[in-house]
Amino acid sequence: MVLLLLFPTFLSAQTSHEFTLDECRDIALQNSNELRKAALDQKAAQALTGEVAANFFPKASINGFAFHAFRPLISLNALNIFGNNDVGIAIQNVWQQIADENGGTASLDILQYGQYYGVMAVQPIFAGGRIVNGFKYSKLGVEAAKLQAAMTEQQVLEETDHNYFGLIALLEKEKYLNAMQSLLDSLEKVADVAFQEGVIVKSDYLMLQNKKMELSNGRTKLTAGMRLMKMNLLSSMGYKYRVMDLDNYTFVSPGLDGIPTPEEVYVDENQVVESLAETQLLDLQVKAKRFEKKLTLGSVLPQIGLGVNYGFNRFFQNTPGRWNGMVFVAFSIPLTDWAANSYKMQRQQYDIDKAEYDKEHYHEMLLLRQRKFYLELTSAWDALTLSRSQREYSEYLYDQAKVSFESGFSTTTDLLQAFGNLTEQVEKETVALGDYLTALQVYRSHLPKTDNRL
Repeated sequence: MVLLLLFPTFLSAQTSHEFTLDECRDIALQNSNELRKAALDQKAAQALTGEVAANFFPKASINGFAFHAFRPLISLNALNIFGNNDVGIAIQNVWQQIADENGGTASLDILQYGQYYGVMAVQPIFAGGRIVNGFKYSKLGVEAAKLQAAMTEQQVLEETDHNYFGLIALLEKEKYLNAMQSLLDSLEKVADVAFQEGVIVKSDYLMLQNKKMELSNGRTKLTAGMRLMKMNLLSSMGYKYRVMDLDNYTFVSPGLDGIPTPEEVYVDENQVVESLAETQLLDLQVKAKRFEKKLTLGSVLPQIGLGVNYGFNRFFQNTPGRWNGMVFVAFSIPLTDWAANSYKMQRQQYDIDKAEYDKEHYHEMLLLRQRKFYLELTSAWDALTLSRSQREYSEYLYDQAKVSFESGFSTTTDLLQAFGNLTEQVEKETVALGDYLTALQVYRSHLPKTDNRL
C-alpha cells in the first residue's frame, strides 16, 4: 500500500525536465525540419559540383554495330568505272570471261555485310571555357547553400530565444509577485490586529482583502501565460510534449544580474553588415550572373577534343576481320549562333547591372536594419532603467507608508495606495525587462562571430 501511494509521486519526479538556454537551442537545431532540408540542399549542391567536375575527364564508351543487307550497298563493274563505251565494254567482257572461268562475278560487290566493335575515348581540350566556368558556377551553389543553412539556423535560434526570454521574463515576474504576496501577507497580519482593536474600520479591512484577490487574479493570469509561453517554446524546439505535463517542464534563468548594457555589446554596423549571410548572398548573386554570361559566350566559341579509338572490324564475308585503332581530333566552330547569343549576353549584362544595384540597395537596407536594432536596444534599456528607478522609488514610498501606518499617522487607504503603486511599477519593470531581453538577443544574433547568449 505504501509503495502504491508513493508511486504517483515517484513517477512525477521521473518525468520532470529542466532546460537551460543552451539545451533549448541545441534541441531546436536538432529537431528543425527546415535545417534538415537545408542540409539536403547542401548535399545536392555538392553533388552538382561533382557532376560538373566529371566533364574535366575523358568520355569513354563502348561502341558496336553490325548489318547484313539484302543486296550489296555498292556494286561496281567496268562500265561504271570507264563508262559505257568501247573501252568499258571490252574490259567488262574480259572480266566476265575471267569470272566465268573461275566461278566468280564480273562486278565488285561491297558493304553487304559488316560489323564493328570498339572502345572510344574523347578528352575535351577546349569548350569555350564552359567546363571551367560551369565548375566555378556550381561552387557558388555550394556556398549559397551553406549561407542559406546559416540563415535558417539563425532564424531557428531567434525564434527559440524569443520564446525562451519571454518565458524568463514571466518567471521574473513570478518572483516579484511572490515578493508582493509576502508584503501583502505581512500587511494582512497587521491589519487583522488593527481591525480587532478597532484601529481601522471594516471598509479598510475589506479594501485589503480586495487587493489580495487582485493579486491572486494576477497570479492566475500569470500561470496561464507561462503555460502558453511554455507551449510556444517547446513547439519552437520541436520537442514532443503533452499539455497535461507542462508543469513538469522547468527552464533555468541564465542569470539577469549581469545583463550587458547597449554600449557593452555595440559593434560598428558596417562591420556587422559585411559579415551577414545576406550580404554574402548578394555578392554570390552578382558572381552568378557574371558566370552565366561567360557560359553564354562559351557556347559560341570553338570546341576542340582529342580522341582515341580501338576496335575490331569486318566488312567482307570472305575475309577475316582485323583489329585496328586511330587517334583523331574533332573541332566545332559555331557560325550562326552569334546574333542570338549577342542579344542574350546583352540581356545578361542588364541582369548583372541589376544585381549590382540590388547589392548596393540591400546593403543600405541592412545598415538601416542594424541601426534600427541598436536603436530599439537602447530604447528598451532606457525604459528598463527608468522602470527600475520607479520601482525602487515605489518601494521607498511603500516602506515609508508602512512605517507611518504602523505608527498611526496614516490610514489603510494610504498604505494600500502605496502598495498598489508598487505593484504597478513591478508590472512595468517586468514588461520592460522582457522587452530588453528580446531586443538584446535580436541585436546580438546579428553580430559577427560572437556568442549570442547571455
